[in-house]
Amino acid sequence: MDAASYRLSETLAKRAMRSLRQTGIHAPEYFESTGFLTRVESMEDLVILLDVMHNNRFDDFVAELGGLSDADMAELLDAFVDYARFFLTQFPSAEIPIPLSGMLSQYAIALKLRGIPERKTVLEIGPGSGLLSFFLAKDPGVERYDQVEATESFYLLQSLVNRHVYGTRFLDHAQLDSRSLDLGGIDFETMRAQHKEILVNYEKPESLTVERRPRAEHFPWWRLEDLAARRYDVVTSNANLTEFSETALRYYASLFVTVLKPTGVFLAQCPGGGKTSGDVALRALMDVGLRPLVIAARYIGRNPKHPAALPGGKQLVTANLIFVPPGHPSYERASDPNQKMPIIDADDPLTRSMLGLDRIPGTVRSRDEVLAAVAERLVDLG
Repeated sequence: MDAASYRLSETLAKRAMRSLRQTGIHAPEYFESTGFLTRVESMEDLVILLDVMHNNRFDDFVAELGGLSDADMAELLDAFVDYARFFLTQFPSAEIPIPLSGMLSQYAIALKLRGIPERKTVLEIGPGSGLLSFFLAKDPGVERYDQVEATESFYLLQSLVNRHVYGTRFLDHAQLDSRSLDLGGIDFETMRAQHKEILVNYEKPESLTVERRPRAEHFPWWRLEDLAARRYDVVTSNANLTEFSETALRYYASLFVTVLKPTGVFLAQCPGGGKTSGDVALRALMDVGLRPLVIAARYIGRNPKHPAALPGGKQLVTANLIFVPPGHPSYERASDPNQKMPIIDADDPLTRSMLGLDRIPGTVRSRDEVLAAVAERLVDLG
């Protein structure tokens, strides 16, 4: 999958849709307004996106997790080693960017998802650098992990990561299968029956068809109609809700509630740092019938002098949203209009498990300590 293939598929889709207003819903307006890399000329342009998220939050995430146990460290190191293999396979440089904060933030999301007992099917909107794949691919509770991405640069990076992590169990819906499109032919075999030597020493091509059984599927914005008929145990959209335009928020909130099973869960670790207000994002979720089980911020009233400690003194790195759809066992309680901020019920089992309120404390580890451990594991990799 490369930029040319992506753009061909996107162009054909736009021509087929014949609606500038509908295609405009999915334009990455916030990224474009800030000069972010949205289109690429070379696949090597993608390197800059590998460590572009969650800057300088490593220590904060270690604190949120209550430290890192030996098991946590082993899992993180395995992810970093696999990530390094991915980098060396895809890019020419021997200098591997190590996304310490980015990888740890995705590990925090993976742990929250593990707190959901029923998580066989997971959909993520806007996976960013795609690092969550390194964890969900190894989660035995996740049978399928699907992704939606509207920005070309991120889509191409995510596609590379998923091809590495999932191999033949990955299916990319932006990549056109020209054989299935029936674009044309010259009926060569009929003509060859009339004259065997049209092509001298010709050997008829042979092929075999296999059944594809993907564990991860990747959807560009123009293939969302295919996605809308599916149902998921979990929908997650992290650090991006406020980067949507208000129109896009209304669309994607509608998609969330459409594809969530009645027993499903919506998670957002961080609402994002875009121009759309957090209140607008919350209203979009509420307008489609989703209700908050958790709205927990890092600070009270966004004031750094007043940390919003969770039960047991736990503090989140960013605001976290956990919403449930109509039909969920906790929906009635989550619909209580008298709930006060921060919304969090320490007696709710799902809340406790997702936010790790009963997590056994680990060891406080520094960036340098983790980086040194990664370096030790990479000695024989090249």
